[in-house]
Amino acid sequence: MFENLLAQDEVRSHLRLDIEGGSLPPTLLFVGAPGSGKLTTALELARVLSCAAVESGERAPWNCPCPSCAQHRLLSHPDLLLLGGRTFPEEIPAALELLERAPGRAAHFFFVRAARKLLRRFDAALFQGEEPRLAKAAPLVRDAEELFDALDPDLAGSEAKAGAIATAGKIAGICAKLEAMVADAPPVFQVRSAELWARLAPFGTRKTVVIENADRMQESARNALLKILEEPPETVRFVLLSSRRSAMMATILSRARSYAFARRGPEETALVLERVFRSAEPAADVEAFLSARRAFPPGEARECAIAFLSAALAERPDADSLPLPLSALAREAGAEGRDGAAALAQVLSQTKDFGAKDERYANSFGYFLVALAAKLGALLREEGMGADAMVLVSAWADALRGARVDYESYNRSPSLLAESLLYEIGGRR
Repeated sequence: MFENLLAQDEVRSHLRLDIEGGSLPPTLLFVGAPGSGKLTTALELARVLSCAAVESGERAPWNCPCPSCAQHRLLSHPDLLLLGGRTFPEEIPAALELLERAPGRAAHFFFVRAARKLLRRFDAALFQGEEPRLAKAAPLVRDAEELFDALDPDLAGSEAKAGAIATAGKIAGICAKLEAMVADAPPVFQVRSAELWARLAPFGTRKTVVIENADRMQESARNALLKILEEPPETVRFVLLSSRRSAMMATILSRARSYAFARRGPEETALVLERVFRSAEPAADVEAFLSARRAFPPGEARECAIAFLSAALAERPDADSLPLPLSALAREAGAEGRDGAAALAQVLSQTKDFGAKDERYANSFGYFLVALAAKLGALLREEGMGADAMVLVSAWADALRGARVDYESYNRSPSLLAESLLYEIGGRR
């Protein structure tokens, strides 16, 4: 078991001991950096717990022939529930790239799993009593599932392989549309739906609820989750994933056993990229490798954020009297003849109006805010930033957080929110 978990020997050892010793807790918390294998481990744990084979050797090997393991390997088992904000939406384009570069059974399998990690967020069980919220996504999910049937990994001939790749491209296009519908954090109604689902008898031996980015949940959702964790059904295991243990609710932490995932080094990262993605491309970590495949990659987001910030500062009436790090940015925009309107137009052009004109850019507003926040954080660490400047930059950071809440919770237009930030930083309100 856990053969597909690479370079996390300590976690693998602890889980094996807990499973084989019958001491696995009802609630597990997997903590570690993005790309450290938390979701892979959670999905593999669900498979191991549901394995229906009785073997004299190792329990639940990856290639176990039992029907339960076969369903779990394709992420189609009815005893699995997956919710929460996605960590790596770019995994699907990376999987498509792998299928195009090295078509075959392994690439086909990886692509199907990558797509289903998204599709499982739209299980009907998560929308009990809230079916209208699923109305837009359900036809897309059905279309994707029907297209999976045409992805035969054993097809021979260049034309057949080309047809399979074209089909995979259609699935990736559907997933791009669905990606925009995934909430950054599970709403409270989904957590309550998960509770109802968990209390029903499993199809097999064990149910597993996996919540990715559990630290992002709002207070109402956290309280609803806590209610389940206080008296969990015996047939269910809850697996919470987080990259920020300190952001988890203390009462939830007290009911979960933590498993720490180490940050992989260069050699371990290279092993993962070679084994999983068949790539020798150098990357600091898996997160960097996948992020480079975004439609709006980190480098581009960073350049847009700096241009946007400098243009906004240049329009401030007090631009010349700002502390040196801020006034230097303002002068840079002035020297290039760049004003706020032009900077905003450039951001909208590069992000296709934050995904309104192209679903592949659906998450670009969040990436843009992250890049802006990173630049503000860097400014706070520069020399010459006095107390007044720190108060000013902190107010802008608060505005960024407010824009994120307005976008994610109230569905406000990202274009209008970006324009509002331009006015806020430019001192026009």
